[in-house]
Amino acid sequence: MPDRQSAWSLRRRLLSIAAVALLASLAFGGMAMYWASSIEEDQMMDARLEHLGATVLAFVEEEIEEELLEIREGVHSMPLNLKTRPSVALLYRFQVWTRHGSLLMRSHEAPADRPLTPLEHFGFNTVRLQGEQYRTFAVPTDNREFVVQVAENIEERWTQTATITLYYVGFLLIPLSLVFGTTWIWLRRSLRSIDDLAHQLGERRPLDMTPVVIEQPPRELLPILKAVDALFERVAHALSVERGFTAVAAHEMRTPLAGLRAHAQLATKASTPDDLRQALDSMMIGADRAAHLIDQLLDLARIETMPKDAESQFETIDLSDLYQQIMEDLGQRGARKGLEFAARLPVHLMVGHRFAVQVLIRNLLANAIAYTPDGGRVELSARRDGTNLVLSVDDSGPGIATAQREKALQRFNRLGRTQAGGVGLGLSIVHSVAELHRAALSLGESPLGGLRVEVNFPQPTVFASDASPQDPSAG
Repeated sequence: MPDRQSAWSLRRRLLSIAAVALLASLAFGGMAMYWASSIEEDQMMDARLEHLGATVLAFVEEEIEEELLEIREGVHSMPLNLKTRPSVALLYRFQVWTRHGSLLMRSHEAPADRPLTPLEHFGFNTVRLQGEQYRTFAVPTDNREFVVQVAENIEERWTQTATITLYYVGFLLIPLSLVFGTTWIWLRRSLRSIDDLAHQLGERRPLDMTPVVIEQPPRELLPILKAVDALFERVAHALSVERGFTAVAAHEMRTPLAGLRAHAQLATKASTPDDLRQALDSMMIGADRAAHLIDQLLDLARIETMPKDAESQFETIDLSDLYQQIMEDLGQRGARKGLEFAARLPVHLMVGHRFAVQVLIRNLLANAIAYTPDGGRVELSARRDGTNLVLSVDDSGPGIATAQREKALQRFNRLGRTQAGGVGLGLSIVHSVAELHRAALSLGESPLGGLRVEVNFPQPTVFASDASPQDPSAG
């Protein structure tokens, strides 16, 4: 039996799925935004650097033109190294170089001893300065007399992007928390039907088989409710049958016991040996009937309590040997009535539950012996019908009228016949054995003039070719 304490919670699992989905959405959304922001920022960085380079170039071109003229005329022997005041924003750096490699101007944060990027390289580049990565852009003048270089700190730019993403994730947590809380509330409301079902089943009385009532159940719970109601219906039917069976069995047992007591009283008051012998004989008949009833009830109980997967206990049965064993017990009873027996078994092997099949054949032959007049005939036969095996028992008795054949399968129903001394369970047991083997049971008219009982057993295909001739008979 599974450990109930280790059972998992459907509510927790659904909530975990919702939480994982929300967190995954948040994580992938943040990653996607960070990735999109980084791509956009890369493009904007290059655009800013290009625009800044053009602005610086236009701004300083007129200012340094006069100094360049003096340099060319030799007024200044050394190139100028102009330095701007500290910039408020440390994100950008710029330098202005002559074509001869002289630094004319730089921002406060730009290095004074080296260019931001090699002077011979124009356009965009990524370099490492003072242990940090920079994105640079270099643009020369039209006459290529000097070069303007601008740079932006990549790590500082990534910090800004990460800050924006963090704000996005932080603000996104608020609606996600609302969604998570709403999901929790709706899950509790949606699974309330399961709690109601468990409560009703837990509070139900043992014999209460009324349908379970759940208001507005979810569609997924309907198959469970239908299965539970169907189970209750089957249990109620089984209990009803069991009550009826118990009542009838108690009544049937009361009759032979009452007879035994009455005959015992007669025996104690017998005045002659003949009266005593007659009372004792009646007691023996009553005891035999009670013993037969008990045997029938035990056989029926054993057949009906067999598991539904009784196929696992099926085996190959030799009908010839089974017939011989049964006739060793029933033969004397038939001999006293002068009955003639025959067994026509061209197919003598079958697959089934040995005990159940033995009980079936014994009850069919016992019924035939009981209702066949003296000097009559009883036959057992088996034949192949496709892959099935058809087992038949015929007798030359009075038979059963068509309208009463269905009633003959009911328990303790002897169809008003009391002269045979039966208890009305023989055909009921045969019917139970047929159901155990998923076989078809039919009652009909026998060529001998009495009743024919046929049981059509499904068989494995491996036995379809079995047709060894056998015709054992006993008389």
